[in-house]
Amino acid sequence: MTDTVQGCTRGGNVRLDSIHAQGFRSLQDVTLSDCGELNVLIGKNNSGKSNLLSAVRFFFDFFNPAGEVVSVSPAIFRETDWNRQSNDKVVTFDVNLSLNEQEIAHLKEDIASEAAQLRNALFTSTDETGVSITLTFDGREDPIGYVSRIAFLSGKSNGNAIFSMGEDSASEIALNVRRLNQAREEIEALNIVMEGIREEEFQMAKDLGVAYSLRGRRNSLSGAQLRALDQTIKNSSSADEFYQICRSKVSQLTAVMESVERAEITKPVNIFSGESTTVPNYVTALVSRISNLRVHHLSEQRNPIGPAEAAKILRLKTSRGHGAVLNGIQSVVSTLLGVQIDAFSSDEAPRRGMQPVAELDVDDFLVQVNGSGVREALRLILDYEFEKPQVLLVEEPEVHLHPALETALMQYLRNVSQKCQVFLTTHSTNFLDVGALKNVYMVAKAPETSVRLLDMPEAEEVIPQELGIRLSSLFMYDRLVFIEGPSDEQILRIFAETLNVSLARASVGFVTTGGARNFTHFATSSTLSFLGKRNVKTTFILDRDERTGEDLEKMRGQISGLSELVVLSMREMENYLIDARTLARYLAIRTDGAVQVTQEQVQERIDAACQDLRNVAIERRALKEICSPIYPRRENVIKRDSGEDFLAAAEAELDAVIFSVQKLRDELAETLESAGRAVESQWDSSKVSLIPGDEILKHVFSSYGISFNKRKDSIRIATIMSREEIPSEMAGVVRGLVT
Repeated sequence: MTDTVQGCTRGGNVRLDSIHAQGFRSLQDVTLSDCGELNVLIGKNNSGKSNLLSAVRFFFDFFNPAGEVVSVSPAIFRETDWNRQSNDKVVTFDVNLSLNEQEIAHLKEDIASEAAQLRNALFTSTDETGVSITLTFDGREDPIGYVSRIAFLSGKSNGNAIFSMGEDSASEIALNVRRLNQAREEIEALNIVMEGIREEEFQMAKDLGVAYSLRGRRNSLSGAQLRALDQTIKNSSSADEFYQICRSKVSQLTAVMESVERAEITKPVNIFSGESTTVPNYVTALVSRISNLRVHHLSEQRNPIGPAEAAKILRLKTSRGHGAVLNGIQSVVSTLLGVQIDAFSSDEAPRRGMQPVAELDVDDFLVQVNGSGVREALRLILDYEFEKPQVLLVEEPEVHLHPALETALMQYLRNVSQKCQVFLTTHSTNFLDVGALKNVYMVAKAPETSVRLLDMPEAEEVIPQELGIRLSSLFMYDRLVFIEGPSDEQILRIFAETLNVSLARASVGFVTTGGARNFTHFATSSTLSFLGKRNVKTTFILDRDERTGEDLEKMRGQISGLSELVVLSMREMENYLIDARTLARYLAIRTDGAVQVTQEQVQERIDAACQDLRNVAIERRALKEICSPIYPRRENVIKRDSGEDFLAAAEAELDAVIFSVQKLRDELAETLESAGRAVESQWDSSKVSLIPGDEILKHVFSSYGISFNKRKDSIRIATIMSREEIPSEMAGVVRGLVT
């Protein structure tokens, strides 16, 4: 659905700086502050993002060209519009609007024209930047909406109030508005009857009723109006008498309207110079000017693109002097979407009294047969290009879009925001990762909606770019899990789904580190502290490999108090896939039934593979010690004794390295023997844990004449594992991610 507030004669530089909503839907007490040109609202589903955009829209919808400060048919009136935690049905919007110097001067001149004695005081002050406006919507009895306060805005604080109105004053004005509306409706009904019933039809109308006489003609009369008119016509002896009664009633109602319009209210309003029993002209003029601000709301439920847009393009094609406008729109679409758009009159004959239907073509095909992504992107682009709003509200612009198109559309909105203030809601991480975003808000609901402006520049400074952590990961998730490889993430997600553990509901995201060797690089205190301050929990999941107790203590010490470290008891993630029942089923699937084996037969192959790979386990254990890095200690050279020569100190460090390497070489045989004894001591109980899982699987698959692909086959094996087949340790790890 799209809604537009048309027109703008002034106020091109009006901007919404902040909105404070109370009592509206999930917005019990929420402030969207420090708004800029492009404002991005992120958060989970049902957190209140759309309600914030609706609050902005309803605020601007209130203002009308007539300058009325009270509405008896407010946009907020449904039961679902009131916050369920509020004791009464009252909604308030406190909005700060920036105005340009011309608008501020115009407002001051309007005030001075009604209070000349205050001219000097008004124009002496020069620090006003805009106005603060409070709207109140009261649904406790007959729903009304009204301007309850207007004040000058100085910096970021509210300055002198220029208008305020209480509930009693608003109710009195609302009563007068209802009387005026009722009188207008009655006058319109009388005019319809006088124009619609000819003198020769008077008797038929008297016998059969007004509704019958007006059949087939313009007739918008309500049942109550028809009944009143039927009574009037029955009481009339002739058509002339009936017309005379109607004209008399019109005169009476006109006099009532004039009386109501001139009447002063008994409950005064507060104005710049004191109290008043009428709403000052400068207030109605300001309300009227704000109503001229063009506001366009592209809601989540959008109208399908088609004939309406085609008709606009067709008018541009056939109207003199609009070719440049059409070329500009077509160029924008071509650049962003890589398609050409055009419009033509339909070949179908129009219905009687109807204009020919226009058709929109995309690359010479009707727009309706194009993909939903192109149609959704066109919806946004054409809405902006045709409407040229000054405030654009967009819900979920990424719907149905390819990631590359998301990025292009985000760049388009950034360009648009230089001319138009943009507010958008999104679930897309791509919209956060294009960079150079200043106004990003996290919207959460627990249980009421809250809003927090995210410090994107700080995040960019604290999180080193080379870590590869997307900025969206810092704000879109409640927990980040650092894993060694992409297949680890896939396996964990598959296990979670099998175990009915919702990682999405717990907002769990993954970051791939590329291996345990990068642990120190990712586990910096600045990164983890930054995440912790934003209530993002972090967990590192590492393979056991050949890590010693000393290695693990060092790692835990590095992240102590900042993060959680989970070290698997087996060598790597693939070891948890070695289940004879699962592999028997998978071998049949992988070979399209060519390999049909029992669980027992597969277990024999697993045991045989372990036996064949015993030396691999021993060698890996030995290599842990043999290939541990040995470095010259730089500190020893820098902190050498004052009398010691630099070259001598450096040479001593290199000699120490050479000595350590030589010692390792001399003890190779002993190291291998020690590794063998260590493996043998654990072999019977833990042999599957001691050998890399992918090596065991490769060996088993090879024995059946099948190759093993670590990434593809590992994920497929995990997919067919039942809940009972997932090792208890791994089930505990997965469940721990959501607690």
